[in-house]
Amino acid sequence: MNKRYDHSYSSCIAAPIEGLISERRASGFMYNSAANMLKQLDTFCINNGFMCSTVTKELADAWSVQRDTEGINARNIRVSILRQLSKYILSLGENAYVPPDTQSGETKIAHVFSGQEIRDFFTGLESLVPKSGKYAGMLLTECKVIFRLYYCCGLRRAEPVELKWGNVDLDEGWIKIIQSKGYKDRILWLSDELLNMLKEYRKTIDTIRPGSEYVFPGIKDGNHISEGTVREYFLRALAYTACADIANPPTIKSFRHTFVVDRLNSWMAAGENIQEKLPYLCKFLGHSSIHESLYYYHQVEEGRKIIREKDKTSQIVIPEVIPYEN
Repeated sequence: MNKRYDHSYSSCIAAPIEGLISERRASGFMYNSAANMLKQLDTFCINNGFMCSTVTKELADAWSVQRDTEGINARNIRVSILRQLSKYILSLGENAYVPPDTQSGETKIAHVFSGQEIRDFFTGLESLVPKSGKYAGMLLTECKVIFRLYYCCGLRRAEPVELKWGNVDLDEGWIKIIQSKGYKDRILWLSDELLNMLKEYRKTIDTIRPGSEYVFPGIKDGNHISEGTVREYFLRALAYTACADIANPPTIKSFRHTFVVDRLNSWMAAGENIQEKLPYLCKFLGHSSIHESLYYYHQVEEGRKIIREKDKTSQIVIPEVIPYEN
C-alpha cells in the first residue's frame, strides 16, 4: 500500500485541518491528495497573513482565485477541499464560510498535443541541461522517463511519481498502479520500447540511488520525486513548443487527454469496433465506466473532428456524456 503523507500544519486553521484529515482517515480514506492540498492551504494562510481560526469569506475569496497556471477544473478541486474543511468546522458547531463549489464561466477545452507538438516537447526535453545541485542530473533523467510514461500510458499526474519498484516487473513487462483514484489497482502491460527504456533507466538510477524503493526517487532519502519538480521540467520542455504561450496552454494532464484521443481516433480510422474496444481502454485508464473515458474525448476539439470525419453513427458509438472528475 502507498504510505500516508503526514504533514505538519502551523497556520491559524491548523487545528481544523488536522481534525478533518483524522476524521477522513478514520473512515478508511487514504486522503493523500487532499492532505497535500490542505498543506498548500496552510502555507497560503501563513504567507498571506490570515489569522482567523476558521474559514472566512476573505480567505475563501483569496484561495478561490483561478491561478494563471491552472484550469477551471483544477481551481474547482482546490475550492472543493476548502468546502470540505468549512463543512467540517460547521459540524463542530462553529462558524465557517462555505464557498461556492464551482466557478462560473465556460470550461476550457482540454488541449490535445499534435504530433509536431509532441515531437517538439521531447526534443526540448532532451536538450535541457540539469540545474545546479547534487541530484539535478538524476531529476532530469527521471523526468525524461516520467513524461514518456505519461504520453504512452495515459497516466494520472501522481501515478508514475509514486510508483515503486515492487510494483514493476521488468521480466514480464508490466507496472502495477496501486490505489489510484477511487482506490483501484490496475496492471498496465508495457510496449517493448517502454520496457527497454525502463530496463536501461534502472541500470542508471541504481548507480545513483541504490536500494531506493521508488522508481523515481527524490532528493531526500525515502521520498519520491516531487510533483513540483516534474511540473518545473514540464514547463521548461514545453517552452520549446508552439503551444507554450497560447491562451489555453497544455498541462501535464494533456498527455492523458492525448492518449485517449489518439487511441480512439486510431481505432475509428482503422474501422475498429469502438464499443468492443472501450471497456479495455476504460480499464487501462483506471476509470469506473466508459463514460468517464468518453468525457475526455468529448471535451477536446480533436475528438469532434474525427467524429465528423470518420464516425457516421457518432451518437450511437460515441454518445454524449456528463462531466466527471478524472
